[in-house]
Amino acid sequence: MATVHDGHRERMRQRFLAEGGSNFQDHELLEMLLYYVVTRANTNEQAHKMIQEFGSLSMLMEADPYDISRLCNVKLPTAILMSLQREISIRCAQEKLKVRPVLDSVQKSKEYCTILLNGRLTENFYVVCLDARKRVTHFAKIAEGTIQQAVVHPRMVMEAVIKYRAASVILAHNHPDGTCRPSFSDIELTNDLRNLLKQIDVDVVDHLIVAENEAYSFVENGFLKE
Repeated sequence: MATVHDGHRERMRQRFLAEGGSNFQDHELLEMLLYYVVTRANTNEQAHKMIQEFGSLSMLMEADPYDISRLCNVKLPTAILMSLQREISIRCAQEKLKVRPVLDSVQKSKEYCTILLNGRLTENFYVVCLDARKRVTHFAKIAEGTIQQAVVHPRMVMEAVIKYRAASVILAHNHPDGTCRPSFSDIELTNDLRNLLKQIDVDVVDHLIVAENEAYSFVENGFLKE
């Protein structure tokens, strides 16, 4: 049986096909996504409520499915669909990292590491291995921790550098709390790893801290001077 919302849904679909999604507001994109799990109800109102509950579309997508289900009063499959969008977007972004780009500037390194780490809900620490021409040969996850910290073992960094025959490395980790300023322990760890890798003639090119869409460079801020 047709509903009063059927015509609206079809108009939204046709608009998306004609224009793409760039001109849609956040709640409109979410409204359309909900079409595929909510077959008859007005999903516009539900989309507004869900975004309002979490503060933004991105925060909604990053939330735990059980929290989405409980706070937004939706079924668990609907909540899982929200979380799947975030994971798929991360995977698609990381596909771009396999092209082996040349990271021969701070800006290129920032862009690369932002893609690598953005959207992570817990703190992750990576070593990006470079060859003699500053091309990426591999990115190795060294540690994954809580929302506040990840314990990095220098031995694992050394093993990754040797395994992937890095000529130099970029250290990178994220701060899920939204601030990319380094802590004292970040600075201390960077110095320790730099001194360790010097023993095998591997240079630490930079250490980047990613928070949301920003990246903090140790080189730009004078922390890796001789």
